[in-house]
Parts: sequence; C-alpha cells; structure tokens
Amino acid sequence: MAANQSLSLFISSKMQELIEERRAVQTALSHYKMHGWLWEKDAGARPESIRQTYLKEVEACDLYIGLFWLGYGPDTIKEFEHARLHHKPCLIYEKHVDIVRRDARLQAFLDRIGEVADGLAICRFMTVDELAGRVQDDVLGLLTRQFRAGQKSSTARQQPHRKVVARDHSIAVGSDNYGTITQHNIDGLQPGDDGHD
Repeated sequence: MAANQSLSLFISSKMQELIEERRAVQTALSHYKMHGWLWEKDAGARPESIRQTYLKEVEACDLYIGLFWLGYGPDTIKEFEHARLHHKPCLIYEKHVDIVRRDARLQAFLDRIGEVADGLAICRFMTVDELAGRVQDDVLGLLTRQFRAGQKSSTARQQPHRKVVARDHSIAVGSDNYGTITQHNIDGLQPGDDGHD
C-alpha cells in the first residue's frame, strides 16, 4: 500500500437497515480524505462471490466500523469476526432506538462482544448526525492514540546506551530495563579513552 494512500474503512451493517447512517459515516470520513467502503456503492460486478468479496475487503481495510440496530445479519456478524481475526481495529455503534423490537440473537451478540476479556466499548447513538460526529471523533482519537504509541515505541527502540563523562570522572550508563542509572569510577582514564580494552 502506498504511503500516501487514503485510510480505508470498512463500514458494515445489515443491508436492509441503517442505509442513511452508512452513507452519513462515509461522507463524514471523506472530509478527512478517508475512504469508507460501502457494499452498495463500491462492490460492483466481480468474479468472486459476495462472501469472498466482503471478506477480501475486510482484510484490505485499515479499520472496521460496525453499525447495529434491530436485525440480525449473519453476513454482518461474519464481517466483524473476520475483522477481529485479522486484528483490525474495530469501532462498534449501536442505534439505541426502539430496541424492544431487536432480534434476541443480535442483542446476545452485542452483549457478548462487550463482555469478553478484550471486549469492545460499544457507542450508542440515536440520530444520523450524532453518529457521524461520533465516528469522526472516534476515528481521529484512535489514530492519535496509535500514532503516539508508535512514537513512544520508536523512541524506546532508538535510545542508545550513551556514556556521559562527568566532571568527577565517573561515567553514567543510560537507564537499564529497570529505569536505574549506574555509575562507574573512571579516574584513571586518559582524555579520549572510553575504558574499553
């Protein structure tokens, strides 16, 4: 993938539900030059089956966004499970309107993914505008956290174990795995001598 290629997001929901919400999420993310993949707009005619197509797109995406409301869609559940299998960051949104009509299988699924050891925090929304704003904030927040974590990891890997000669002719050896500093007396060293044989 080219370094300047737009971030790719797979937007998933039961096909017969949340059409307006899926499009609103795609539009909201396009303002940040991110591409939200939608089946109805992006799948087109392909030589693969429907199942092969959506699983391939899940594998290719940078981030999975799942939208759930009333109906239980086996393909939507499979998309989510495939994203988790491939270690994709997942953001889950639950429309919390008229939920007394929700399929019990979907409710059980939502309960389950929030309760496992590495469960996901599910964001509830009521309106299309609320969802679009939340997705924008959450995606940018996720990218910020991942960038900062990557920066810290990169800095930690690049820290050399430097020796600093102090005026009292002791040498400070950079912090070890426990964050301690050790000092060694080098009174006998000549200028330019680093103490190595």
